[in-house]
Amino acid sequence: MESSTIDDRSPESDVFLVFSSLPEGSVVEILKRTTPRDACRLSTLASVFRSAAESDAVWKSFLPPDYKEIIDRSLESSSQRHFSSKKELFFSLCDSPLLIDGGRKSFWLEKKSGKKCYMLAARELGIVWGDTPEYWTWPSLPESRFSEVAFLNDVCWFDVKGKIDTGMLSSRTKYAAYLVFDSRDSYGFEEVEVKSSVGILGDEITEKIIYLDKETSEEEVEDEAGYGYVSIEKVRSWMNDTLTELYTSQEPGKELLGFEDVSAWMNNNLSQLHSSHEPQAPEDSTESSDGPYPKKRGDRWLEIELGEFFNGGGENLELQISITQHDGHWKHGLIIEGIEIRPKEDL
Repeated sequence: MESSTIDDRSPESDVFLVFSSLPEGSVVEILKRTTPRDACRLSTLASVFRSAAESDAVWKSFLPPDYKEIIDRSLESSSQRHFSSKKELFFSLCDSPLLIDGGRKSFWLEKKSGKKCYMLAARELGIVWGDTPEYWTWPSLPESRFSEVAFLNDVCWFDVKGKIDTGMLSSRTKYAAYLVFDSRDSYGFEEVEVKSSVGILGDEITEKIIYLDKETSEEEVEDEAGYGYVSIEKVRSWMNDTLTELYTSQEPGKELLGFEDVSAWMNNNLSQLHSSHEPQAPEDSTESSDGPYPKKRGDRWLEIELGEFFNGGGENLELQISITQHDGHWKHGLIIEGIEIRPKEDL
């Protein structure tokens, strides 16, 4: 067996040898040019990175330049927020969103990038008839981060708008806006087109068609054949139609079909169910890859993407967000927590 020589070292070991010969200050400067996620990953590979990745200088570089001013706008007094290191502060801002500006906004950092994220509370939004109890009320819910949410009693003119200064956001970042809501007890939105728009005031506005009905988000079922998703209500409707057709097509005088016959009929027609009820994007829709239907979040709420935009930075402009449905029929039961604005990666 030949003995190993220095030439047998892997390229990776040569890289670590180079880094280990650098002063820790130089490694710190290198890590400051990465991302929080990269710094954490590198710290698990070698001791030279592990030591530098604990440096306050590294984690301060991942914090936004105005982080002190943002913390000062929090409802929590500064005396209640003491941290042993900038790394601890960073992860606190990622995992424990701050209520700022009188509790009308929530602020946190995206953990993998350190980019700024916000949610505008329902009270921060412009809701048509929002101050008329006949149409909207403002209860408190324990599952909301805000002291109040907007509950839709009855409206036929659904109109919600939000805005935020782009100077509050991270520069050179692609963002998306999301409506955060609950529709479990709502009606009037079933398969109803809702228009959303996102854009800079005085500039191009991106519009899309979305759906707020709960059938396509909370009551989805998936068949084993892999045809896709169909709501329970559509399954029930299809079953009723096909069984009616099955039994009325029998020849007079013959016995009613048994369970096995019905089961065979439904299995043979399963593909018709999915092909006939597969959600179709409206014509001229600019829907994103996320689709026009709500998705469940990890905090009990639903969200639907309203649109996206790129914040180049350098100017303090007004971002406008709108959700409207003006077809004249009545709607009830929707609960709005707010509008969330966070970075979005291209798929």
